[in-house]
Order: sequence, then C-alpha cells, then structure tokens
Amino acid sequence: MSKHHANVFKCRHYVDYWLPGSGSIARPSISAFRRLEESRRRGFESRPEHQYVAEDTSTRSRGFSSIPLRLRERVLAFVMAQRNRLRPKTLTQYNWALCRLAGSVDLDDVAAVERMLTRETPNLRAIAAAYYGYCRFHDLPRPSLPARDGRRVLPKIPMETTLQASLAAPRRHKWQAYFRLLYETGARASEPFDLKVKDLEGILEREKIRLGTSKEGGYTTERELPISPLLAEQLRVLMKGRSPEEYVFRQTFKPDAPLNYHEAERVMIMIRRNLRFVGYNVQGLRFHGYRHAFATRLYHATKDLALVSRSLGHKDLETTMIYVHLRPDQPRRYDVVHVEIQSKAGIGSKIAEGWEIALQTKDTVFFRRPRWVP
Repeated sequence: MSKHHANVFKCRHYVDYWLPGSGSIARPSISAFRRLEESRRRGFESRPEHQYVAEDTSTRSRGFSSIPLRLRERVLAFVMAQRNRLRPKTLTQYNWALCRLAGSVDLDDVAAVERMLTRETPNLRAIAAAYYGYCRFHDLPRPSLPARDGRRVLPKIPMETTLQASLAAPRRHKWQAYFRLLYETGARASEPFDLKVKDLEGILEREKIRLGTSKEGGYTTERELPISPLLAEQLRVLMKGRSPEEYVFRQTFKPDAPLNYHEAERVMIMIRRNLRFVGYNVQGLRFHGYRHAFATRLYHATKDLALVSRSLGHKDLETTMIYVHLRPDQPRRYDVVHVEIQSKAGIGSKIAEGWEIALQTKDTVFFRRPRWVP
C-alpha cells in the first residue's frame, strides 16, 4: 500500500470510528477534520468512492460504512461548528442521530428525509432536532417533520431560597452578574454570552437590558427587560474600560472570545455541589430552572400570559404555557372551569359570579375560584 493510500485509509477509518458517537468531541474531532482536509487537498475525492472505503473490521463502525464520504464530511463540519454552543452530551446525540439517518437516506435530499421519518420512528425527537440544525447550517430548505408524540415532562422549579443562595455562591464577579441576569430576566443560558458593550450603552442607565439571539431550535424575538440597580451596577463594572465591540462576558485568558456554555456548566456544577453540602435542596437547579422560575413569578404577579411570552422571547403562547408553574407555596384548593373565548356572555357571567381569570390561551379562558375548606 502506498503512503498516499495509507493516509487515506487511516482518515476514512478514523472518521468511521468517531462519527457513530464514541463520546470524544474535542481533540479527536479536530484531528479527523485536519486529516480530511489534508486528504482532500491531495485530490482523493476526485477518484471513485469505492476505492477508498475502509473495511469494517470492528463492531463499533459496522453499519456506517455505507455513508458516503461527502455526507460524513458535512456531518463532521456541522458538529464541529456547534462545539461551543451545545453540551457534549447533545453533540454526541446529534452526531449519532445524523449518522444513523445518513445510513438510510441522503441527508441533502430534504424531501426524501421527510418521507422516511414518521411518528413511529424511534428517537424521533433527537433525529428531528439534529436534522433541523444540519439543514440550517448547510443552507438547506427547512424540513417539515412529524411532531413528536407524548406530553413533555415539566421540569421542577428550584425553591426560591435555593435560587437566592445560588446568586451569592460564585466567587468571581462575572459569574455573579451572569447568574443574576438569568434570575432577573429569564434569559437562555447562551444569550448573555452574545452581549457586547455597545448593546448596553444608552440602555443600562434606564436599568434595562436588551436580549435577543438565535437558538438551535429556531429564532427568538428581541426584547427589552427591566433589571435591578444591583445587576445594572454589576454590568457597569464588567464594561468598565472596554471598547464597544468587546464582549461583556468574556474569557479570562482569551479576552476576544465570549464565555461559552461549557464554562458556565462547570460553574453550575460547583454551585450545586456547594449548596447541597450546606443543606440546600438543589432539585431543579439548572440553567433553564431560572427561566421557569422567572416565568412563574412574572405570571403570578401580572396574570398576563402575553407579557410572559414577550418577556421570554417566544412566538407561540403554547410554548409559554410550558414555563408557567404553580408556586410550591401556593394552595391548590380551587374550582376551575373554562369558557370559549368567543363566548362573551359566558365570560361575563363567570366574572359576575366571582370567578377569577387564571389563564388565557388562543381560544379558551380558564377561571378559578377558591374552594371552601372546613
């Protein structure tokens, strides 16, 4: 075997081994990508594909040898581009889902993928999420995939005492500001990382902040949210002496790069461990737990579901309803009825009888009335 063929064989075998989801995301993926680039520069892609397919001698790569090298390279490029945005577990899941899908259909043929996926497809949720991201990254038409079955399991909201303790747990100033920002605005975990100094100039004096960025499942709307004087002062300290194009939340040893999810996750793990050690109940203390807690506080304070939806950056009220929970200290002894929103007479009669509006959706109004308990 010539040196050129040996390099190509190692490149193909290495990608075969890594793509099915070996769990290695950082350095092995960079090495595989460099080997692909080196082999492509040497011109092996212009030759017939079957000449360079490595034999599957291991059980780990069996079933994936039928994936064309073009699709392997495109999947690898997509996964590499998401390393600083998604958790390693999510990257591995996306990697596995796309490889399984590419073994049966051409990923670049959106119509063929739509015909193949049905409601009965195993792991439909993971495959659909991965393929949506793949199409968006490679500028393919947005696919129309079947909706997942089953009701979504609601996460638990952390206790208010735990949330307050988590705000004071970080030692570094930037992490104190980061977690307080999540608590007061309900921002997604990655949204503060996109903030630049120019985004806060002129608006921070009014004790407000502007959020709005892209996310993997779609796009969120830009919104302005009020913040406390304490958070405004913490942000001013972070902005001090920085140019308008610099990030507010930046890395310590790479000032030109923003913080990423992996660094925030490490801090969150330390906070949970320390709070658990001193006796706090850390159940539900996750990044999205701050978002759920914010939505619940805002809804119970205003009873305005549309306001909660705008504050969270949602485009659909049905999505917002997932975030509205009953507070742990709120009694649940209520009688509940619902009336169609077009029935003005029914709504008026319920209000006249003393019923209170608890929730309003696109087509239904829910009323509640405290139940008499002896």
